[in-house]
Amino acid sequence: MSKLGLFLLVGAMSATAGCAQQWESVLDGNLYTRTHLNRYPVSITAVDDVYSTQNPRYVDSGMRKLVVHAAPVAGFTQPVRREFDFKVERCTRYWLAAQRASALSQDFELVIDHVEAVPGCTPTGGAHQPSSVTPAQVDPTRAIPTPKRN
Repeated sequence: MSKLGLFLLVGAMSATAGCAQQWESVLDGNLYTRTHLNRYPVSITAVDDVYSTQNPRYVDSGMRKLVVHAAPVAGFTQPVRREFDFKVERCTRYWLAAQRASALSQDFELVIDHVEAVPGCTPTGGAHQPSSVTPAQVDPTRAIPTPKRN
């Protein structure tokens, strides 16, 4: 094998060795279900004051401060921005959505549209196991409480 081929082989091996999962959970702003009336996708703009346009966002578990934008409703041009405190569980993927009271309401609640386990991740930190979560084990959609404004 030539020196160039050996160099490329070692480079490829070291690149794939560094791909170990560095995050524990996933936050996704796309809709999982499309059957809820007045539910819209969100843009997760910032997690703990780290701004990014990446979707989904890969985060560690724990309490996180989210900055979320929802698309404007008819007659408005600017998206609606809200901040939420959100508890992220380890090895969990969340699909977050904006739930509005009506199609013309600008205000929204951040809801968990769907939850499932991250494949290959174990909450106890042992060997990676394939995910065995079924839809019957998933919590129903629930609103995320937000602090009252002064």
